[in-house]
Amino acid sequence: MAIKAIFVGINKHLDASIPELSGARRDATALWALFTDTIDGLSARLLLDEAAAHADVTQAILGILMDAQPDDVIVISFAGHGSPDGNLVVFDTDPANLAGTAVSMADLAEAFKATKARAVLCILDCCFSGQAPARVIETVARPRNAFALAGVYGEGRILLAACAANESAWEQPGTGHGLLTHAIIEAWTGCSGPSVSFPEIAGEIIRIARVEAERICVTQTPVFLGSVQGGLVFPTLKRGDNYAATFPVQAIRQMSGAFPEFAAHGFPLEVVEQWTADFPEGLNALQLRAVNEFGVLAGGSLLVVAPTSSGKTMIGELAAIQAIISGKKAAFLLPYRALVNEKFEEFSARYAATGLRVVRCSGDATDGIGPVLAGRYDLGFFTYETFLNLSLGSPRLLNQLGLVVVDEGQFITDPHRGITVELIFSLLLRARQLGIQPQLVVLSAVIGNLNSFDRWLDVPLLVSRERPVPLIEGVLDRRGTFQYIDTDGTTKTEELLPARRIVQRRDKPSSQDVIVPLAQQLVGQGEKLLVFRNMRGPAQGCAKYLAKELGLGPAAAVLAVLPTQDLTAASQDLRECLAGGTAFHNTNLLRAEREAVEKGYRRPDGGIHALVATTTLAAGINTPASTVVLAENKFVGEDGRQFTVAEYKNMAGRAGRLGFNETGKAIILAETPMERAQLFQRYVMGVPEDVTSSFQQRDLPTWTLRLLSQVRGVRESEIPGLLVNTFGGYSASRANPQWITLVERDVAELITRLLQAGLAEREGDLIHLTLLGRACGASSLSFESGLRLVELMAQLDVARTPPFHMLALIQVLDEMDAVYTPVMRRGQSESVRSADAGQRFGQQMVQALQRYCRDQFEFWARCKRAALLYDWIEGTTVDVLEKRYSTTPFAGAISYGNIIGIADATRFHLRSAHQIVSTLLPDQPEFLQGLDEILQRLEFGLPSAVMPLTKLTVPLTRGQCLALASIGVNDAAALNTLDDDCLRDCVGTAVVAMLRPLADVVSDP
Repeated sequence: MAIKAIFVGINKHLDASIPELSGARRDATALWALFTDTIDGLSARLLLDEAAAHADVTQAILGILMDAQPDDVIVISFAGHGSPDGNLVVFDTDPANLAGTAVSMADLAEAFKATKARAVLCILDCCFSGQAPARVIETVARPRNAFALAGVYGEGRILLAACAANESAWEQPGTGHGLLTHAIIEAWTGCSGPSVSFPEIAGEIIRIARVEAERICVTQTPVFLGSVQGGLVFPTLKRGDNYAATFPVQAIRQMSGAFPEFAAHGFPLEVVEQWTADFPEGLNALQLRAVNEFGVLAGGSLLVVAPTSSGKTMIGELAAIQAIISGKKAAFLLPYRALVNEKFEEFSARYAATGLRVVRCSGDATDGIGPVLAGRYDLGFFTYETFLNLSLGSPRLLNQLGLVVVDEGQFITDPHRGITVELIFSLLLRARQLGIQPQLVVLSAVIGNLNSFDRWLDVPLLVSRERPVPLIEGVLDRRGTFQYIDTDGTTKTEELLPARRIVQRRDKPSSQDVIVPLAQQLVGQGEKLLVFRNMRGPAQGCAKYLAKELGLGPAAAVLAVLPTQDLTAASQDLRECLAGGTAFHNTNLLRAEREAVEKGYRRPDGGIHALVATTTLAAGINTPASTVVLAENKFVGEDGRQFTVAEYKNMAGRAGRLGFNETGKAIILAETPMERAQLFQRYVMGVPEDVTSSFQQRDLPTWTLRLLSQVRGVRESEIPGLLVNTFGGYSASRANPQWITLVERDVAELITRLLQAGLAEREGDLIHLTLLGRACGASSLSFESGLRLVELMAQLDVARTPPFHMLALIQVLDEMDAVYTPVMRRGQSESVRSADAGQRFGQQMVQALQRYCRDQFEFWARCKRAALLYDWIEGTTVDVLEKRYSTTPFAGAISYGNIIGIADATRFHLRSAHQIVSTLLPDQPEFLQGLDEILQRLEFGLPSAVMPLTKLTVPLTRGQCLALASIGVNDAAALNTLDDDCLRDCVGTAVVAMLRPLADVVSDP
C-alpha cells in the first residue's frame, strides 16, 4: 500500500476583503510534518498561502487522484476558508467570482468517484455556514450544496469535516490550530498502540473537538462520513525531526547581548542589521535579564518596572518580533494618540525593508481598523480605549494575538484612564480561562509598592532602578544653591548659579529670574534643555523670553516645514521662538507643528536648544534632553494638586537619553532654602506612590456594566466574582474577606435598574445584557451617562432632527461637562452663548442643553462647546474661532488647545453614543450614516463638501483643504483646473509635487 498526501493551508489571501486566518497554515504544516515523520517513503506535498493558488491546488489534488493506483491510499487535507455555497477558498480566490476562482466541491466529488485509489481520506478544516466569524467568507446567502459534499464520501471515501452544516469551524486559541486539526493531532498521536483505524478513531476526534469547543464557549461538532471495507489503518503519528524543526520547543535563550547573535535564532537579517545600526551597544543589562532570566523570547509574560530611559520599550520590541516570526500577531497598547503615531512611524521606517505590516488604531480616520479586523497585519499600535472597544466588539482579535505589550502600565492608577487599563487586564485574564493566552508584557515607569499587582496579573516581576544614562536629581533655590543626589548616591550641595546672576526681571519675583540664567549657562555648555511648565500660557511665554535672552540662531529646518494655513494664535509665537533657537510644545499647536518641533528637537542639528512643554510631553514621547527643569510642582485647575512622586520621576526621567548624553540632570525650582529642603525630601528622596486601582465604590454601576459586556451570560450570584477579577476588587477582597458580601446588595439593586432600563434581561437563572446594554457597556460612557443618553434619545423626534444636532446633545453628558471649557465667571457676559447655540441648533436643543445642569455656568459652557463645534465642522478658521469664543484675552479665552480638546472629546464620546444610538434606531439608516459623517467632520473640522479632499492619498492639513475649497476645489477632479502657482499658494511647494500626479490621473481620458 502506498500513501500519498496533499496538505493545503491558507492564512493569507490575495483579495484584501478575505479575513486572514492565523492557524490554517499551521494546521497543514503540522499534519505534513507528522505524516512525513511517521510514514517512510510518503509522497507528500505541502501547499501554503501563495503556493496554494487555484491552479496549484486544483492540479495537485486532481492530479494525485487521477494518477492513483488501486492499492493507493490518498490523504487530502485542506485548512482555510470555505464559502457558503460549498467552495474551498484558495489564495487567489475572488469573492465576486467564486465559481471561477475557488475549488469546487462538486469537481472534487467527481474526481473522488473517478479515482482508482483504494481509499481517500479528506480532511476539511473549514466551514460552509453563512455569517460565521470563523473559517468562512461571507457571500450572498445561498443554501449549502449538499450534493457536492455527498459525492466526497461513500465506500472507500472518508470525509472528516470540521463541523455540521449549521455550525462554524473555529480556530482554537493557545494551540494556534483549528479545533478539528487540534483534535486530529491529539487523537492520532495519543494512541497507545502502533496504529489507528477509521472509523474507530473518529469518535475520539469528535469528542476532543466538542470538549475544546465547549471550553471556548462555542458549538462545533466534526462530521465523519463514509467507510472503507475492512477499515482504514494508519500508523500512530509521531513527532519527529520535521515536526521539531517546524515547531521547535521554545526555551529561555541565553544571549550575550550582541544583535548579530539573533540571526542564529531565526531573526531576519534585515531586522538584525537595523537593530545593530540603531543600538550599536547591543542589549543593556535590563534587556538581557528579560531575555536570559525571564524568557521573554520564549513566550514568557513579564511585568517590567524600571526608570524612564532604561530601555523597557526594546523588551516589548524583541518579544513582538519573536511573536511575528512565529506566525502570530503583536499589539502595543499606549496611552496617547501622539505616542501611537510616533511608534507607528518609527516602526514603519525601521522595519520597512522586512515587509512587516504595521498598523495603528487610535480613533482617527487614518486608522487601520479594517486590516486589524481582517487579520491582515503583523504589528498593531493601539490606544487603550481603541483596543478595548475592538476586543469587545470582535473577540477574534484576541484569538489571533501572540503578544500584548501594555506600555506605561502605571496608568492603571490614573483616576481618568485607569478604568480602561484595568478592564483590558481583566479581559486578558478572563480570556485565559478560554485558552486565549497571548504573552503579556507590561512596561511601567518606577512605581511604589505593587500591592500584589504582579500576583493579580499572574506574571513574574522584573524590577530595576538602574538607568543606562545616570541621572542627577536636585532642587535649585533662588540663591543659586543646588541640593542634589549625585550619580554615586550621595547628597551634595553646590552653587550651581552665582547669586548675582539671579535678578528680578519683572514687577515681582518669578521663575523667569532663575530659568533665564540657568538656560544661558546650560545651553552655553552645549546642553539641550527641556523645561516643564504646568500651563500652556506660561509654556509659550517661557519659550518666548528664552528665545530673546539666549541669542541663538534660528531653527531654520523646522521653520521651513511649518504649515502656513489656518494658523492659531500660538503659531506666531512658535515662529518667534524658533527664530531664536527655542520652541514650546502644547496642545495650542497644530498637530503638524507639534510633530515638526518633536523631530527638530530630536535631531542633533535641528536648531532647537531649549524646549518648553506642558506635562503631557512626559508620557513617553522621545525627547533627548540633557537637563530637565521643573518650574512648578503642582497642577493648575480645580484641585490644584501637587505632582505625585511618580509624575515627578517620569518628568525627571526625560533627562539624559541613551545615545545623546552621558549624564542627565533634573532640576526642580524652589523659592527659598526651606522650600528647597522640603521639595528635596518630597520628590528627590521620595518613593513613588503605591499601585492602586482607580475603582471607587461610587463607580460600581459603571464597572459592573463594563464587566458584564465581557461575558455572554452570568448568574446574578456570580457578578461579585466578576468584580473580584478586577485589580480593585482583588485588592479590596484581600484587605477585607467580607467585601463580596458587602457589594452583593449594591449589585442586586443595580441588576434591578438594568432590567428596568432594558439594558439586561433574564434567561432562566442567567443575566444577559441586551444589545442596548452591550452597546452601553462597551462604550466610554459611565452607567449614568448611558442612561441619560437613552432618555434624551427617547425624547427626540429623529425623523425631524438633523444628525449634527447630536453635537449639542453629547454636551449634556457628564463626560463632556468634565472637559475644561474656559468660561468667564464674572457677570453675565457668557449668557450670549445660549443665543449662539439656539441660532445653530434651535431652541429644542437649547432646552436639552439645560437638562441635568448644576448651575448657569455649566449651561453656558455646554452652549459654548456646542456652538463652537458647529462652527468647527463648518470650516471656520481657527483664528476666527479663537476670537469669536474668547470673552476676554484672559478669563474665558478660547485657544486652539481648547478647540481641539473639545472636538476630540466630543468625537470620542460620540463614537460610543453612535453604538448606542444604532441599537436604539436600527430603522434609521440615514440618521446613522449622518452620524458617521459628523464623526469624520469632527476629526478634520471641515464642511461636507470639502471632505472628499481628506480621501486623497496625499494627506492635507485642515488649512490646505480650506485654502483649496476657498477657490472652488473640493475633490481630486478639480485639481486639474489649477495652475502650479495657484496650487502652490494653497498647499505649498512640497505638496504640489505630490498632488499634481493625482490631478493628471483624474484628467487622463
